[in-house]
Amino acid sequence: MPIPEQHVPAQPTPAAIEANRRGVLLRSQGRLAEAAQAFREGIAAQPALPLLHANLATALAESGDLESARHAYEAALRRDPDLVPALTGLGALHVRLGRFAEARAFYERALQRAPDDIAAHWAMYELEQIDGNLERALFHQRCVLQRKTLFSRHAPEEQRRVLALMVPGDWQANVPIDFLIDARTTTLHKLYILSADRLDAQALPRADVIFTAIGEADEHTQALDAAAELIAHSGLPYVNDPRKVAAANRANVARILARVPHVHAPETLRVHRDSLRRGGEPDYPLVVRPVGSQAGRDLARIDAAEEWDSYLQRVSAPEFYVMPFVDFRSSDGFYRKYRIIVVDGEPYPFHEAISPRWMIHYYNAPMRELQWMRDEEAAFLRDFDRVFSAPLRQALREVARVLGLEYLGIDCSIDAQGRLLVFEADPAMVVHAGDDAELFGYKIPYAQRIFDAFAALIDRARSR
Repeated sequence: MPIPEQHVPAQPTPAAIEANRRGVLLRSQGRLAEAAQAFREGIAAQPALPLLHANLATALAESGDLESARHAYEAALRRDPDLVPALTGLGALHVRLGRFAEARAFYERALQRAPDDIAAHWAMYELEQIDGNLERALFHQRCVLQRKTLFSRHAPEEQRRVLALMVPGDWQANVPIDFLIDARTTTLHKLYILSADRLDAQALPRADVIFTAIGEADEHTQALDAAAELIAHSGLPYVNDPRKVAAANRANVARILARVPHVHAPETLRVHRDSLRRGGEPDYPLVVRPVGSQAGRDLARIDAAEEWDSYLQRVSAPEFYVMPFVDFRSSDGFYRKYRIIVVDGEPYPFHEAISPRWMIHYYNAPMRELQWMRDEEAAFLRDFDRVFSAPLRQALREVARVLGLEYLGIDCSIDAQGRLLVFEADPAMVVHAGDDAELFGYKIPYAQRIFDAFAALIDRARSR
């Protein structure tokens, strides 16, 4: 905890004001080195002004000099321990370094001093999810959205402007669009839809293209309807028709894809829990999950009728998706699941997860521990066409076409007959370049290909 040197509010001198004004302007233009120099000149003119130290720290952090940024933030707090921009800045710095407990402490101090601070609430929304505290995360999100629903980040070298339509919820509620775009060249406006009335009262920012970032879910139906109305009235080009997103539920996707050549989409039924209790004589094993669940939450394999009672005692959801279990093990006994992103009809590989367990997700697969798995994933990314034959690549394109979505994520495998085994098709799948670079650096160029393809998609939509 830094010890204050002094806590007497300093009156800015004209030289400090001018240096700070110049630094803020240069930072907004992306000229971070020049901005840092301007803030240093202000500090030389008036060392006691805390905001100059905090602004210098922000410019240094954005340029990647995290250690110097930390010292500058601490210098700001020595002069004013209650300076909220310095507290939230240090919190953000610790998040970047993976020090989540330290980050939480700074954000909590910021909220003690400024209970309505938007940056601190947004950060706590992220940190609570990391810690598995979803209800507390959503509380922090509500604190923000009650006051503000439009968030804009202007690109210093602006080439395109995107308005992303979003809904409240956890990370899986929306396409994580911040990962997809280059903040230097793409201005991003994120508009959260809380109600049709509030949306009608919202003045829209200047944008070239509207992107429906909302993922499919029952609770998103009204928001997707409102998004469709907004798009129709705006006259702007758009990517991903909200009504086609709404149609991409698991049961409907399985029904539509059953007609696509080289695709294996197991029949998926939406069933009320009372029907499950009554049982019946289906062919076992089955896979069951609550409607609306993601990331394997309460996903289970049911091997016999007597297992239903135990599962339903554990899981209180009113409705479930039920499908036959497909054994997609490879000949070596391992399960493989691929994430493919289809952008404007072209499939791009993002990752391969390998696991000895059928319930496979990238985060629970032993990719970090086993070098041979990372080697295989690197080979898959490098030679996608070898793993996914021409008929399978065409099947991926056809999945996106029949669902009518220009941007789509597909989690899939390859079944014993060589067909595309589709687990899920939804736009709101995580794509990022934030894995441990030492272990997973081979993934970065392939993630970047997706980011570039998304920018090109936006540019093509803009020109329509």
